[in-house]
Amino acid sequence: MIQSLQRGFLVLVVINTWCLLGIILFDYLLGNILGLISTSINSQAWAILLLAALSFSSALKATQLNIKQWFSTTRVGLYLAESLGGCQAIVVRALHSLYTNIYLSADVVFCIGAPLLIIAATAGWWLLDEVSYLALLGYCCMISLIVFTGLYSNLVRLLSLGYFFGYWLVSDDWLLYPFFAPALVQKNIVIMVSGSAASWLPMVGLVLIVYLLVLRRTSSSKGQAMSSDSPDSNRLIVRPIVPKFLEVIPKRSSRELFGSSLSLFCLVMAIPLGILVLNNIFAYINPHVLFAGFAIWILDRHWQTDVANEPALSADLRYFANLIWKH
Repeated sequence: MIQSLQRGFLVLVVINTWCLLGIILFDYLLGNILGLISTSINSQAWAILLLAALSFSSALKATQLNIKQWFSTTRVGLYLAESLGGCQAIVVRALHSLYTNIYLSADVVFCIGAPLLIIAATAGWWLLDEVSYLALLGYCCMISLIVFTGLYSNLVRLLSLGYFFGYWLVSDDWLLYPFFAPALVQKNIVIMVSGSAASWLPMVGLVLIVYLLVLRRTSSSKGQAMSSDSPDSNRLIVRPIVPKFLEVIPKRSSRELFGSSLSLFCLVMAIPLGILVLNNIFAYINPHVLFAGFAIWILDRHWQTDVANEPALSADLRYFANLIWKH
């Protein structure tokens, strides 16, 4: 009885997930592309985040596979397989080929273009009065962070390229945009920070809480390692066999209780702060960038293993970065 209820609940969750995916795609098509209805970027972002979280569940994956296998045995499924099977195979092959070509092309453009952007920004600092030293420094730090993150993430690689080319296409002067880029980035950062200075305070609190949790985690792991390496831990200790009902639960010290209570309090506080931070971030996200990132993430989960063995510059740069990091 319990297993049947659990199976029915999983089927209901999978069906609702499909419906949610169709709703947000329909909302994006009618609202953001055609402009027929009003949309909310926060609701779209939270829906995509929920879909991404549900996609990691192994139980939901198995349930979805069972539903597809059952649907393929029905009359409707057999009719669709006979009528649309060839078209589906063509579309899948076309998407796979497009994904592979975009992946490899973006890899080359990203790895070669990032140093050229820093060189162009440095030349703009010398030639243009609008580019200050602070703007150049912040721009170089941002490009370096994007480069090191993009070497390990195709999502960051493609979104950063789309962001650059999108700004480049709408720029007043195409040739001068790489030189003006530090000043434009600094202007956008100033607008974001000065427009809602109070909204960024939860991010500071969340960063401090995460840092405290990581610090406690590392200190506890070091303490366990030291206790395991101590000479007393290597001795063979023979304890008398005591029945379960006579065992006494060892008392925890006040320091351990305080540490566990502090960790629990930090976790509880991190949840509302994380929601506030995500809401602030979602307010600045372009809906086209959001859905483009969602599409790239889906394609990566399906076919990134297919292009993992292809010759790519990012793989070589990751190899050298790992060598430098080890030494």
